[in-house]
Amino acid sequence: MTAAAVRVRGPWRVCGWCVVAVLVELGLYASYRGHDARFHWFTHAFVGAASALAVMAVVVVVRRRPVARPLLWPMIAHVFAMTPDLLFSGGYVHRWWMNLFLGHIRVHFVPGRNWTLLVVFLAALAASLIAVDRVRPAWAAG
Repeated sequence: MTAAAVRVRGPWRVCGWCVVAVLVELGLYASYRGHDARFHWFTHAFVGAASALAVMAVVVVVRRRPVARPLLWPMIAHVFAMTPDLLFSGGYVHRWWMNLFLGHIRVHFVPGRNWTLLVVFLAALAASLIAVDRVRPAWAAG
């Protein structure tokens, strides 16, 4: 494959993951219809994404190179964070042990609610971007 073909293919690969991420998140949002979708979706999206970004930052620093498929990590963490709600849809009542899923119940009682979780998410995003920027010379050089 030529260098020109790789350059053209790269952005399409990223755009493809963006489309998948948006479709998955739209599906997750729709799964909350009738249950204060905006609050619940954002709560678990922020917690899942912040957790994934923090783990990604650590992985980047340890491996000294960016993670593969970075959009997949927050999606998986979001699904993990909302697993008790998926169980609830199947008839399982929420229990405190469900906090194992990234604090599923506890995060609903954080002071400031989603505004606080947004700040945590932005801090995790900043940490992840800083980690990638710090190791860029090592992996960009080859």
